[in-house]
Amino acid sequence: MVCPGPRRDTGTGAPGSPSVKPVVIVGGGLSGLASGVLLSRYDIPVLLLEQKPAAGGRTSSFRDPATGEALDNGQHTLIAGYEATNRFLTLLGTAHLLRVQERPRLRFHHPVRGFCTLELPRLSAPYNLGAGILRTDLLSGADRVRLLRAGISLLTLSARREARLAEWTIEEWLTGTGQSAEARRSFWEPLAVSVMNETCDRASALVFLRALRKAFLGHWRAAAFAVPTVGLSDLFVQPAVALIRRAGGEVRCGASVVELLTSGGVASGVRVRGSGDVEARGVVLAVPSDKVARLLPAPVRCATGLAGFDDFALSPIVSIYLWYRENFMGSEEILGLIGTHIQWLFNRRALVPSTIASPPGFVCGVISAAHGSSDLSNDELTRQAVGDLCGIYGQAAAAPLHAMVLRERRATFSPTPAFERRRPGAATSIPGLFLAGDWTATGLPATIEGAVLSAERCAERVRAWRAGRTG
Repeated sequence: MVCPGPRRDTGTGAPGSPSVKPVVIVGGGLSGLASGVLLSRYDIPVLLLEQKPAAGGRTSSFRDPATGEALDNGQHTLIAGYEATNRFLTLLGTAHLLRVQERPRLRFHHPVRGFCTLELPRLSAPYNLGAGILRTDLLSGADRVRLLRAGISLLTLSARREARLAEWTIEEWLTGTGQSAEARRSFWEPLAVSVMNETCDRASALVFLRALRKAFLGHWRAAAFAVPTVGLSDLFVQPAVALIRRAGGEVRCGASVVELLTSGGVASGVRVRGSGDVEARGVVLAVPSDKVARLLPAPVRCATGLAGFDDFALSPIVSIYLWYRENFMGSEEILGLIGTHIQWLFNRRALVPSTIASPPGFVCGVISAAHGSSDLSNDELTRQAVGDLCGIYGQAAAAPLHAMVLRERRATFSPTPAFERRRPGAATSIPGLFLAGDWTATGLPATIEGAVLSAERCAERVRAWRAGRTG
């Protein structure tokens, strides 16, 4: 679809001038879409190029051909404390499609203790966290004290401590705070793996603690789950594409960018396979970390320091959707599973209202950091998931009517201490070349919040650069 030309470019040329070159955004995932929306708000013309037939990337939805059910491309979790995400959804007009827990509440199933709860009261931080830890039935009294000790350490993240933590893994931090093997298994590992999409012996302690501070040391409600009541395409993708187009920009799918173009040392456009060259005044690469370097000519790759990002490990996620004759989870929405293959179980019937006639039971099991699972067959993954659920819900979970397995082998960057040291900012050493993506230097793991925050920072840098140039 070709849309009308952009309206105007703040600070550069006459309104509506067809000669004003757009900012080209390479990549139509969440960070690319958010960059396009934010630049459009600044009246900067945008051309977004997405290689796949549709935009959205990991935050998109599709229809299951067997059931007609709308499925997300992997189960995503948001929290109320995602400030950049909340700003973006307000801009899109879809913030009302999130349902936020009345208070932060984590439910777990322990193989010995059964169903357990960690619920934070409506108190100012950090008193809410302290009270929730003291009241939880998930851990022994001694482990609750150790958990409090770890929580106190969140309050004192000085620059000196951050420098030390930048070298540590989560496992090393847990050892340093005296966490027991049981506390690690029952609380820290399920939480860390879901937040970081990486195992504790690999993931950065500093990035993890920053994420915990955002969730637990802000407003008392910040850690509450924020659950989309629609598919992710309806929440993010379609409204973002519509907003860009209403602003006069263009979103072009099926456009495979193969190389960045430069002129006089400045980013001047991109080369599109089968379509030729596209001129630009400003290029945003909103692609995954392992793909960015291959779009750059060798001199640019070296000058920007982006060489070698394709050598860093990526971390997989597996999502297993299961349909049943009954809703054995009842009103329970989200459950953390301890000692099982599946780490988190989502009751899709309670989370997302169905618009079609479908079975009463519909759940999604998630395996994050699925290094040992992503290569298993769909049948084996389904058998493991059903076995996990039978251990909790008995025969009600034994015979799913239908199953679908989604595996993202390259779902996110692996947030190791080494990767954290290399994460680049939004601006590069090449004038006119900018970066957006959850893998850039947001200080957060690979989350929706990180993707939107990166887009905010990128859009500000692009705006300042364009306003400071003439011609």
